[in-house]
Amino acid sequence: MGGSPVRLAAVEAPDAVLEPEINDELRELEAVSLDLETHTLSANTRRAYESAWRSFEEFCDAHSLEPLPAHPETVRWYVAWMSMQLDEHGLPRFSVATIRQRLAGVADRHLRDGVLDPTGHRGVSGLVRGLAKLRAVRPERKRPLLLDDVLRIIGSMEHDVYPAGVSAARDTLAIWLGFAGALRRSEAAGLQLNSVALHRLDGVHVHVGASKADQDNTLPDVVVLPYGETPSTCAPCAVHRWVALKNAVDRRQTMTLLFAYQLEEHVCGKAGTGPGLISSADLMSDAPLLRATYRNRKSARIHEQSVTGDALHTMLLARMAEAGMNPSAYGFHSLRAGHVTQARRNGASTEEIMRAGRWRKAETVNVYDREFNPAARNSVMRLGL
Repeated sequence: MGGSPVRLAAVEAPDAVLEPEINDELRELEAVSLDLETHTLSANTRRAYESAWRSFEEFCDAHSLEPLPAHPETVRWYVAWMSMQLDEHGLPRFSVATIRQRLAGVADRHLRDGVLDPTGHRGVSGLVRGLAKLRAVRPERKRPLLLDDVLRIIGSMEHDVYPAGVSAARDTLAIWLGFAGALRRSEAAGLQLNSVALHRLDGVHVHVGASKADQDNTLPDVVVLPYGETPSTCAPCAVHRWVALKNAVDRRQTMTLLFAYQLEEHVCGKAGTGPGLISSADLMSDAPLLRATYRNRKSARIHEQSVTGDALHTMLLARMAEAGMNPSAYGFHSLRAGHVTQARRNGASTEEIMRAGRWRKAETVNVYDREFNPAARNSVMRLGL
């Protein structure tokens, strides 16, 4: 194709209308409305949609097609083109999930401009379903890390050595947030000090706030980190150790804390173990909880900014390698998956696990059962073999 863009439009764009006369108050309201509009989607979703639209525009420009409003046939050609692209290894460059995300970006742009969404046409949706069946493969889920794995990883860290002990304290807390709290990496990275509340009976309450599964922040969001039977399995102790280190005023105080409070004794204020290292007053701040750290061979520094979710993922893989484990099939989500698998092996019900991990569908929890704990709730175990 060449020359002027081919206009294959399901619905023409509306005729231009004259902008009405508006006063200063209405202009201010318009600015507020535009700002509110930016919060309808998460930042990651907005970036994905913008990238998707750029890709669609480039395809249309290369083939002299009209991108807005686009005809369903144009979108079908776009889907077909994506299905044919290969990477350097000869494998499909675009997964079906990526193609659907690209189409969502195209749909979003059309709907925002007040024109018909061409991606909802049966010819487009049928094409995507056909591609999905053609490429049907079992999704690769991260393998779970069970309690023994977690203790092995934490036990391999240099907790009583300066400066390595500083990052070890932070990483230990991050791992317990992922395992005991069943937090996603983005949720753990987004926590603030005032997201954490000390609780005399339960240990620690964590208010997750807005998250991937609750962007409107309307669902119950309290996660419990209970006291551990031993200091080495006590997530509240990890909270106390890290926050105390963060509050240290100099290198000497940091080293004193590292050498004085190790994993052999409770430091969380559990009944009968003495006072905790911190109090509720130490948590009355909206500063990040898990902060980025820098260390060399002689010193360590705790930054003001939060660690990122990607950094937590990388950290866990590095810690696994240090513990002599192969991290290739794992990620930070392995801690959340491990929570489900370990709890189920210890007799927890689906309802209990859903409450702990804030899952809304039982089927989501059961996926982990079938994949990693197939003997659970399985009649084969009752055959008397």
